[in-house]
Amino acid sequence: MMQSPMYCMMNRNYVRSDLLHIAEQLAEDVDQKFPGTKTLALDAGFPFLDSFPLLPHLSHDDGNKLDLAFYYADLSDGYQMGKTKSPIGYWAFELPKDNQRDACEGADTGFSMRWEMAWFSVFHNDLVLEPKRTAYAIKWLAQKGRRLGVTKVFVEPHLLSELGVSGQNLKFQGCYAARHDDHIHFQTD
Repeated sequence: MMQSPMYCMMNRNYVRSDLLHIAEQLAEDVDQKFPGTKTLALDAGFPFLDSFPLLPHLSHDDGNKLDLAFYYADLSDGYQMGKTKSPIGYWAFELPKDNQRDACEGADTGFSMRWEMAWFSVFHNDLVLEPKRTAYAIKWLAQKGRRLGVTKVFVEPHLLSELGVSGQNLKFQGCYAARHDDHIHFQTD
C-alpha cells in the first residue's frame, strides 16, 4: 500500500512485476509475523521509458527500485498501523545515537543529496522507530529477498548496527546520495 495517494497521483508508484511480487511477499510476511502490520511504499518509479529520472532520486529510473517507510510506534500504545513520523514518509531522520558515528561525518561531500531537512521537522509527529518490525523487514530483504532477486538494500550503517541486522546485499549508498535513515530502499537488477 502506498503511504500517500500523492505518490499515485504523481505517477511515482510503478515497479516491475517481479519487484511488486517481492514487495507483496514482504508485506505478507511482516504481517504474518506481527499481525495487524501495514507495510507502506513511498517512491518507486515513473511509468515511462527506462532511464526517465524520478527526482530527487539518483536511481529510481527503471521500475527496479522501491522505497519503503519505516514502521513507527508511539510511546504509550506501541505500533501505529499505517502511520509515519513524517507526512510524506521521508525526512524524519533517525540520527545516530551518542555512541554511534554518522558514516559521512567529516567527509567532504561537496554537492550531495544528503540533505539535513531540519526545517521540515515542524511537520513531524511524536512517533518513534518501531525496531522489531523494521529490523524484521530489513532482515527479510537481506535473506529471503536476496533469494528472490533483491540485489541491494540501502539503510544507514548506524541503523543496521542499532537494529542488529547484517547481510551481503545490505549496502551503504555513499555520502553523495540521499540519506537512508528515514526509509528502506531496495532494488533488483
